[in-house]
Amino acid sequence: MLSVIRSAAILGAVAAALCLASSAHAAPGDTTIVRTFDQDFYNWATPHYETFTLPDDPENWSKVVILYTIGCPGPPNDCDPWDRLGHLRVVRESDETEIARIITPYDITGGDRPGTCTWEINVTAYKSILHGTVTLRNYIESWIGGENGWLVTIDFLFIEGTLALEPYRVIDLWGADHLVYGNPEIPIEDILTPVPVDIPADVEQARVRVFTTGHGQGNTLNCAEFCPMDHSVVAGADTYTHLLWRSNCSQNTCSPQGGNWTSGRAGWCPGDKAKAWNVDVTASLTPGQTMTFQYQIEDYENLCRPSNPECVNGVTCPDCNYNSTGHTQPHYTTQAQLILYKSHSAVVGAGDFDAQMDGVVLEQNVPNPARDTTLIPYSLDRPSSVQLDIYDAAGRLVHEVSLGRIPAGSHSYRWNGRGQSGQRVASGAYFYVIETADARQSKKLVMVH
Repeated sequence: MLSVIRSAAILGAVAAALCLASSAHAAPGDTTIVRTFDQDFYNWATPHYETFTLPDDPENWSKVVILYTIGCPGPPNDCDPWDRLGHLRVVRESDETEIARIITPYDITGGDRPGTCTWEINVTAYKSILHGTVTLRNYIESWIGGENGWLVTIDFLFIEGTLALEPYRVIDLWGADHLVYGNPEIPIEDILTPVPVDIPADVEQARVRVFTTGHGQGNTLNCAEFCPMDHSVVAGADTYTHLLWRSNCSQNTCSPQGGNWTSGRAGWCPGDKAKAWNVDVTASLTPGQTMTFQYQIEDYENLCRPSNPECVNGVTCPDCNYNSTGHTQPHYTTQAQLILYKSHSAVVGAGDFDAQMDGVVLEQNVPNPARDTTLIPYSLDRPSSVQLDIYDAAGRLVHEVSLGRIPAGSHSYRWNGRGQSGQRVASGAYFYVIETADARQSKKLVMVH
């Protein structure tokens, strides 16, 4: 077995010590590495299916991590120079469960560009379906064809140890790869229908894990790629809401890139992993009862659509017809699961529950509404580098601050109601977002002067 791998040396360790899955147990922290897809070539929107053998003892892992690496075919060929959606799913009898999502970068070859990129993705929540013989479906939505494209390598790292709470069941809730947004003739609620789930009597924690990214542009409000919107999970009688938006694309480690890679987007950045939204719904559960889950998106109508009889080219909208470039249909790609947790049958020590937690709990600001200043409380499960961003109702960034590395525990940030240049912001609704390397939470506040 390979000794515990730290992220700074993780790629070198993988290259030096790839090993096959083993049923032998090592000391806590030791790691088994399984390479699945290996320099797999993608140049068209065709899913690649392949079956692999993973370790067969999931209750002995404290953490499971994916290293997802993309590279370019050698000269005279090159990468696909466009930002493409990609996702990795586990093929199951009833469905395909998404466990990771990435967006390929714009051009990364030549000059000081990186040439290859690797993302480390925590998939501990899915370890109950990542053991034994497993069929994986990997996909990159490339349309470039020919000899250009992407070479993909995916390594799984299984880290020995035990957890205080074990993710023992994955229930698929919703799956929509092209969820049309803003067309009243295709209501979202007709596709993302309510899902009743029988909650087991022994469940101790439950989390809804959502992958959602927005795509399409040139529409009303430039949706869905460039417009921030509220997305909500409804668990029984309780509603959990966050703002689907990423503002820190310029901090992307897979850079510099060609093209427009620094602009904020609806849940993603070119050349980065798309982070899942983890919703702790434990407080809403009644073990032994049936609970209904719903997914809701802020109301919106795209007036610049071909089916709108009031749309006039060059008058009400620049273009009423979709094309393959500047005006494309607004839509979301949404996949979500319910992850159930229970006590480990033989816990050794306290375990490493942090391996499966978001790491961030964001509270409502106080006071709200606020007149001049307001306090934004938050807590961390583990030490993390923290970024705080505040947006107006139109999604414009009005205040940002890097809080640096913050220790575990309860903290707060006092906002004086002013923008980056020191001016007082206008009265109205704002969104505040806390982000770490592994988690992102957001809430709404109101400023009244």
